[in-house]
Amino acid sequence: MDERAKSLLLQNRAVLAKDIRSSYIMDHMISDEVITPHEEETVKNKATQLDRADQLIKIILGKDNRAFVSFYNALLHEGYKDLAALLKEASSIDIFGSGKVSSNGITSYVKTALCEGGVPQRPVVFVSRKKLIKDIQDSLYRLMNESGWVTVYGMAGCGKSVLAAEALRDHSILKDCFPGGVHWLSVGKQDKAGLLMKLQNLCTRLDQDCKYSQRPPLNIEEARDRLRKLIMRSYPR
Repeated sequence: MDERAKSLLLQNRAVLAKDIRSSYIMDHMISDEVITPHEEETVKNKATQLDRADQLIKIILGKDNRAFVSFYNALLHEGYKDLAALLKEASSIDIFGSGKVSSNGITSYVKTALCEGGVPQRPVVFVSRKKLIKDIQDSLYRLMNESGWVTVYGMAGCGKSVLAAEALRDHSILKDCFPGGVHWLSVGKQDKAGLLMKLQNLCTRLDQDCKYSQRPPLNIEEARDRLRKLIMRSYPR
């Protein structure tokens, strides 16, 4: 494991061990094939939750960068965003830029980008529609040279969201078309208060360094103007 990543784990070991539930984190890491069932059993055999979490971190420290990325993604998936933020600094050493492909064909970079952007996971029952996915991806590439939108439409429940998410599950698409990251926003039927909350959250995600404002927008009109400015300054055409 890269020394920077190892250092972050060691620095924050006590905080991480105190708050995480190791069983939930290990489910993700076993799925990513970075820890073994034997290692999982070693963790489960510890007497307390704190000891189990500390043992898991000890195991991760002895592994490679893939384990670090998997652990980071698991924290995001399980809602430990504050804890994941403690490890975010390691992204500057390109741990998350790894092009190594896992058994399901998805790179570590893709997993992390989609986790951070709130993109839904692939459903358990999944039918690939390769032609439609390629059509969406081709349309996204065209937007690199011209302004416009890519709209996926169809009857309710036909799989539009799954299809859109699957089009993003691609290393080249994210690198080329979304170099600043993906921001997935589920709107649906929202009243004004719910819509304002969604827009406030998006403003915060786009302005994490608080360069443009110290407070969230107070109404939908202000949120709309803030988003326009944030997007134009971050992604000028």
